[in-house]
Amino acid sequence: MTKVTIITGASRGIGRAIALRMAREGAVLAVGRTEADLQSVCAEITKSGGTADFVVGDVADPATAQAALAKVTARQWTVANLVCNAGIGKGGPSHTFDQAMWKSIFAVNVDGTFWFAQAFLPAMVAQKSGSISIISSSAGLSGVKYDAAYCSSKHALVGLARSLALEYAKHGIVVVPICPGFVESDMTDRTIAGQVKFRGLSQEDARTRVENFNPQKRIIPAAEIAEAVALVSSGKVASLNGHPLVLTGGA
Repeated sequence: MTKVTIITGASRGIGRAIALRMAREGAVLAVGRTEADLQSVCAEITKSGGTADFVVGDVADPATAQAALAKVTARQWTVANLVCNAGIGKGGPSHTFDQAMWKSIFAVNVDGTFWFAQAFLPAMVAQKSGSISIISSSAGLSGVKYDAAYCSSKHALVGLARSLALEYAKHGIVVVPICPGFVESDMTDRTIAGQVKFRGLSQEDARTRVENFNPQKRIIPAAEIAEAVALVSSGKVASLNGHPLVLTGGA
């Protein structure tokens, strides 16, 4: 049977890079909110000789995970890997956060990850194999000013990954939280724009400031995160189970 990697937030940025990379290992099921972008990812994969399908939906809704499971079942694919990448964030002074914003960030970042893990774990348990890569952040390992909601949600993902790793290790399932620093993505572009707006920096100076958070003085290419996922998914380093894989260039 064809092995499949399910990837949430697969339409752009890190998720798209992961989808293109994992298509070299088997089928890909891309999950996201924008159908046109998902079609684009799948078209690029099939053009290169790969196999891909997609599900449109909001990961915060448990029905999206169930729709993805139904698609995998209908295609008679074997669940090899799950990559929980979908995430959102909004910064600002903590005393200005409203309940709706706080809840929406946790609904996507944390709840969405749990719904997908819950949906696909039974198949992995039955076959006694599988990997789950949970895309957290360096913000999941330390505090970040003016980003309390995002930072808290990413800490929660590390805790979730560690708990799942302990619970399902006996079933041959590897769960790894991946914690990158600033990655070439829409979210990093918004961070740079925020530096321009709130610090009065030029676009060039704002980008340099973000780059300098990485001792290598660069923003990490999304392809490097995809390679980290490929490593976890390969099963070649099973002892990564439960351990944050930190990709910050030394920060």
